Amino acid sequence: MSRIRSDDHDLQVMAAWLYYVHGLGQEEVARRLEVSRTKVVRMLSGARESGLVKISLEHQMAETLALADWIAASYGLARCILTPPADAANPDDPLLDPQRKDAVGIAAANYVSRRILNTRNVSVGVGGGTTVRRTIEAMRMLSKPDSRIVALMGASHNDDGTSAYSLSLEMAQIVGGSARTLPVPFVLGLAETCAALKADPSIRPILSEMAATDFNVISCGACEETGSFFLASGMSAADLDDAREAGAVCEVAGHFLKADGSRAETGLNDRHTGIEFEDLRKADNVVVAAGMAKTKPLLALLKAGIANTLVIDHSLVAGLVAARPKGAQPPPG
Repeated sequence: MSRIRSDDHDLQVMAAWLYYVHGLGQEEVARRLEVSRTKVVRMLSGARESGLVKISLEHQMAETLALADWIAASYGLARCILTPPADAANPDDPLLDPQRKDAVGIAAANYVSRRILNTRNVSVGVGGGTTVRRTIEAMRMLSKPDSRIVALMGASHNDDGTSAYSLSLEMAQIVGGSARTLPVPFVLGLAETCAALKADPSIRPILSEMAATDFNVISCGACEETGSFFLASGMSAADLDDAREAGAVCEVAGHFLKADGSRAETGLNDRHTGIEFEDLRKADNVVVAAGMAKTKPLLALLKAGIANTLVIDHSLVAGLVAARPKGAQPPPG
């Protein structure tokens, strides 16, 4: 119950921020937050009555919201949701990464749930990874039988619960909808086998659904042996070396990116079953990431233009500030 109250309070702060600081109208605030205009009116009224809104916005989230606005503007995003520092005294401590993932998961779950509830016949694409799993685990039970959850990749022979296949089934159960999955390995041994499967009449409709979602929930990972994708895919060490030699620093939905955001030229591209790269770039993607180790992968993803909404923790801010695009304004504060 306390977490629900905290979530509602944070939503009220965001509504007040958009209305009083950004000067948006109530309809626009409602659209941004994926809630009704009536709820916005109620939240703004409550903010005034409680003293939250005075001459200035009195809340610890105000600085975080300003920084999130800066990230969105600097990187050309529709929105950025930034969680407060896990520990201001030890901002770089990797031991806090589980706590950071939990915070990002809760923030993303609130946003994703609102979008699902406010979209008729919604179709949501789901990627793999531990932060996506934390997001889904943080979602409360919904009743949206008209929703469809689409796995953006094939299945895993070594599934620890973080594959797109497993997570799409879990989200479908939570929201009360149906799941669309691709029950073939998401990395195959031969490019010829992959091409034949993609051309099969029973597979093509699922690939088409991946390209036609209302929005996706995805994450990104580094190209390393301990990554979720590497462990679940059955890739060999030689496969990983091939990706690295091609300059890959990021894996997102089974695609490998170089630091400049371009696609790494690796044979793995022809052995991957899932959403096509151009379809991923065109999609409305909610990207979740936590922990400083995600800095390089996240920057590559941003340069590729894959993110529309970003939900991240505070440990990633320094890297985003240091690598800000040429011409971007300095961050607030």
